[in-house]
Amino acid sequence: MPDAVNFWMGEERAVTSLHKDPYENLYCVISGSKTFTLIPPTDRPFIPYKTYQAALYHEDQETRQWEVVEDHLTGLVPWIPVDPLKPDLELYPEYKHAGPITVTVNAGELLYLPSLWFHHVSQSHGCIAVNYWYDMEYDIKYNYFNLLDSLFSSPTSVEKERLCCVEGEATEDGDVTGS
Repeated sequence: MPDAVNFWMGEERAVTSLHKDPYENLYCVISGSKTFTLIPPTDRPFIPYKTYQAALYHEDQETRQWEVVEDHLTGLVPWIPVDPLKPDLELYPEYKHAGPITVTVNAGELLYLPSLWFHHVSQSHGCIAVNYWYDMEYDIKYNYFNLLDSLFSSPTSVEKERLCCVEGEATEDGDVTGS
């Protein structure tokens, strides 16, 4: 049995950012098509991560307009800021070494998306799809990915604090300055 079954219905403006999931994913398109830009987990060194303040959509009761409101209870979340369809190589020069693969899945077709693969998804108007998530095996593949991630991630605030006590001072934005 799958751990989750998701139903997706949308139009061409519904596009995901580049991300990865800890699930083995069977993606079935029922109507329309979805285009996946896939990047293997071995390319983690070339995928830039940044942390952003978590936020929520909130409807303003007076204007009936939706606005983004920062969610300080959740704190910072890691996110991939590069758009794989139009990467800014001046801002993210390491991304030029990534090896994206583009696959279009049409109605009646299925895509197996392995866990931890980075993916960006766009779709046709009126697309309907279902996907089945199966929890990944926490085996050598998971350990290898975590090794790559730890080697190529920027220091966390805890690491910066530890470095601060040994090597220097932390600035107001959490960066460490030498002594």
